[in-house]
Amino acid sequence: MKKLLILAGALAIGTSAAAQEFYGGLTLDYAKPHSGDSQTAASLLGGVMFGGPVFKYGAELDFGLPLAGDTDYDTTRLRAMASYDFGDYAAIAGAGVVQYDTPLGDVDGQSLSLGVQRAISDRILLRGEFIRDFMDDGVADTTTTRVGAVYRFY
Repeated sequence: MKKLLILAGALAIGTSAAAQEFYGGLTLDYAKPHSGDSQTAASLLGGVMFGGPVFKYGAELDFGLPLAGDTDYDTTRLRAMASYDFGDYAAIAGAGVVQYDTPLGDVDGQSLSLGVQRAISDRILLRGEFIRDFMDDGVADTTTTRVGAVYRFY
């Protein structure tokens, strides 16, 4: 967790001058480990994107808290993000690090994601995403399906 917080702080300081678009959001996540029990979680996310009107890149940090299911772990992800605008829809992709805070301790891993988002107003986006977490220390890899809303702070 300390590594993620240090990276987030460095990212915020290093990109604040060049940032064009800050955003925050709330999502509902359904996580299914490849062995074990599933979990439903709510995640808060925030990020910054910069670049042109068609291709954008940036970083995103999200925190997930369990709502239901047979497991009980919090998630923290720090990802590099990219988006490509196709008009009505934008494709998004992410890669980064993830940490699960389990009752037995913290477990680290890597995270990859693909998704799509659609603007329903100038500031609000709807997002759908598949996230794959590749976990270390013998913890099962997990696929998360995410649906949520993102608010842009121009």
